[in-house]
Amino acid sequence: MWALIWTLGLLPAWIVFKLYRTTCRAPSLPPGPPTVPFLGNLHVFPTEFAFFKFTEWAREYGDIYSLKIGPDNAIVVSSMKAVKELMDQQSSITCDRPKSYMADVMYDGVHAALMRYNDTWRRLRKTMHAILTPVGTMEHLPIQEAEATQLMYDLLHSSGVSAFLHSTSAQPAYFTYQNDLCTHLRRYSTSVISSVVFGKRFPRHDCPEMDAIFESVEAAETNFEVGAHPPVDQLPFLNYIPERWARWKRMAKWGNKLVTRIYYHLSGLVEERIESGQENGCYLETVIKNQEEYGLSRKLVGYLGGVLLDGAAHTTSAFLLSMVLCLIAFPEVQKKAHEEIDRVIGQDRAPRLEDFANLPYCQALINEAHRFRPVAPLGLPHAMLTDGLYRGYVLPKGSIVFINAWGIYHDPDVYEDPETFNPDRYLQNEFGAKPGVDTSHFRNNIVFGSGRRICPGQHLANTSLALNVMNLLWAFEFTPDETTQKKGTKIDIWNYRKGSFYEPAPFPCSIKPRSAAKVSIIEEQFSSASSLFEKFESGDSEIKDLDDHERMRM
Repeated sequence: MWALIWTLGLLPAWIVFKLYRTTCRAPSLPPGPPTVPFLGNLHVFPTEFAFFKFTEWAREYGDIYSLKIGPDNAIVVSSMKAVKELMDQQSSITCDRPKSYMADVMYDGVHAALMRYNDTWRRLRKTMHAILTPVGTMEHLPIQEAEATQLMYDLLHSSGVSAFLHSTSAQPAYFTYQNDLCTHLRRYSTSVISSVVFGKRFPRHDCPEMDAIFESVEAAETNFEVGAHPPVDQLPFLNYIPERWARWKRMAKWGNKLVTRIYYHLSGLVEERIESGQENGCYLETVIKNQEEYGLSRKLVGYLGGVLLDGAAHTTSAFLLSMVLCLIAFPEVQKKAHEEIDRVIGQDRAPRLEDFANLPYCQALINEAHRFRPVAPLGLPHAMLTDGLYRGYVLPKGSIVFINAWGIYHDPDVYEDPETFNPDRYLQNEFGAKPGVDTSHFRNNIVFGSGRRICPGQHLANTSLALNVMNLLWAFEFTPDETTQKKGTKIDIWNYRKGSFYEPAPFPCSIKPRSAAKVSIIEEQFSSASSLFEKFESGDSEIKDLDDHERMRM
């Protein structure tokens, strides 16, 4: 009896002690902000724009430090050296993803970018590497070029541009873009990746499929922003909160409905084209024809296409918006880029992909835009697959690992005046670093991730960015809008949306075609692309909700 009483009395004390110990930082972990009992660092964990706070801590605790998120460990990596040595060279043990309630519910646990390291992920990854080769990317160049042409055409035929084109005034006519610019860029970035992956393009921004895709993308951004919902993965008892009081549960279920219906719709269109003999060479046609060889179910095929769509639909438009913002805020950069474009390409034709190799300043401009405003400042978190050792620290199995790209790219010890947009730094050396900085660990594709989790679509993305940066600089001049110019105020380069992607909030700007001759060239190229577009415009645009039978088929 006394033993039972002692046991019942000591058990709560033991539980409290255990909780206390698990939320304290172990001496074997890298240093980090002070913890408090039972919370660790949860009380100071940022709920929006987390990379700013992570960078502040990096300046205090070093390029690798730890956080305690309740009982869980998080490691924050904030230097190129640490990324190479830990994330690239030890990729076999840093290639997992953290457990995620959101990923399991919203994507049924099979979204290749978010899922845990297992046999299913390896099959999906192997399939993506098989189709997303540099050679395979070039096979889709015609539709990428045609979509980039439509982007220029759409900008020309917005209301403000039309007013300029028909103006008889000797003075230059300016037209203001806010949401319009974002709308056209989003249509382009979504349509081009959907054309390449699913063989289905979207000629208008106001179609049901575009609405559905961006509703699902925005749901994902909201759900997966660091700190956007309670730490349900670290504090499992939160799972017992009823759904009516747990908004994150409702958001996860709603997100699942959104992504499932769009993935099923688009992959279903591919199946229909194959059955009717109307193939157009998209990636998913190859996957479906070799489905048995790749070992993928119908559901996994749909999700494979979906992850490629998700990975590019918003990131490309977010990058291009940031680039335009930088061109307006730093007009001397735009002037240099215009001069190089005019010198190499001239006035009588539009840019071609082969021109890009002869445009070092434009190449530097893209690298600087990635550095100055990375689209994914923290990327997607990794997790330790097993215990690891680095610089004498023990990184326990299951630890979350953040790559702090913002902190890396805004380190004043590495980059001269990092808060200034200056492509010239990349003309002085390959990585834009200060003279004397050891760049042996550097690479310029860190924005695409690291190790076994690096983005398999980076070749496709780089082609898209090269085409559009050349086109936009060749065709247009970007300036502050008329009101901003009259007031003499500067455009706000820090006004960005909250979310897992770093995208400018709508900003007013004026866009002007650089010559009437270029307007004619754009019109002619768009007209010539119509026959190519037709191959990617077949199929029903109505997106239906899935019933239980259809879900079982997937």
